[in-house]
Amino acid sequence: MNKLKLFSAVIISLTLATASKAQFDYVKPDDIDQFHGRTLVVIVEKPADDITEKLNKKHKTSDVDGYKNAIDAANKNFADAIAQYWKVSGGEVQYKTLDEVNDIEDKKNYAVLFCRSVDQGDLSTSYQAKNGIMWWPDFKEVAHDKDFSGKMTVIGLSLLDKFNKPPFYQFPLPDLYPSKEDFKYALNAADNYLSYRINHRNDSPKKIDEQMLQENQPTLKDKTLLLRRDLLDKKLTKAQLDKIYPLPYMIAGIDTVNNAIDSADTKYAVAMVVPCDLEVAPNGGIQYAQYVYNIEDGSILASSGVPDMPSNPKNANANNVSANKPIITKRALLDFCMYNGDSDDSGSDNSKKKGRK
Repeated sequence: MNKLKLFSAVIISLTLATASKAQFDYVKPDDIDQFHGRTLVVIVEKPADDITEKLNKKHKTSDVDGYKNAIDAANKNFADAIAQYWKVSGGEVQYKTLDEVNDIEDKKNYAVLFCRSVDQGDLSTSYQAKNGIMWWPDFKEVAHDKDFSGKMTVIGLSLLDKFNKPPFYQFPLPDLYPSKEDFKYALNAADNYLSYRINHRNDSPKKIDEQMLQENQPTLKDKTLLLRRDLLDKKLTKAQLDKIYPLPYMIAGIDTVNNAIDSADTKYAVAMVVPCDLEVAPNGGIQYAQYVYNIEDGSILASSGVPDMPSNPKNANANNVSANKPIITKRALLDFCMYNGDSDDSGSDNSKKKGRK
């Protein structure tokens, strides 16, 4: 079983030492130092000739257009999220295709931000070796790999002079086919985490994630937690939710949650379900971890599904990785309250807590 640190259910930092296992870990401040201040080049995806050719051979003109439109939309959504949230680089931002990036000569002055769909083995490869996104669900009709059960989409960072090596930082998105809201959450949360690592460079690497959570979690009391109805464990009743989670919450549809993320509504936090460790997932599929994302500043307010995270004494065994099912579980809701001491797993009624929705 890989070591999964607290916030590392969200962050994948791959070095040569851990590349073979895709170990989830923190980002080293030294890596960020080399990245900070360089011109950031964002890779602009373009239609692949072989995919377009296959679609044309099938006489599916609408799919050719759909393929191009999906790539254009993803590029725009990625760029909009970067403009809104990405501050940690501190330098100029440019947008180039992979061919244009490869033509840059002064590589030590550039860093690269990209998005790609990967499986377990791909995480330890360079972007040049494995690039591109599974752009829309029908992509498998013409893809080389028709089994997407072990795939997830990540954003990643590399130094251009080390572009032929695995990225020093990768961050998984909730969906294989990322939406506008997926990009906004990812860029906001990644920027917050990298900034935290810079500002706490002298803190113990072994304790940094727990420390961050302890600092962030008090904010959860001032937020209404959005629980996506389609991700919430169907076995949980409202009465059970009221007992388990004593803070303000609201069960909402995906449109409501997306609108909150899209509008940066600061009164909400969102219970996210994110792919994590593909290597140990049953049948080679994806496992998921749950955490609370603060829309206001991208901070992580609570986390679950991480075996090495500190356990609440009365809620022992915080390992809540939910196998192949992307759901928000009872265990996750208990873990979300780990540091406020208010969660109730004994059966008493907490439904009258202030702010219950």
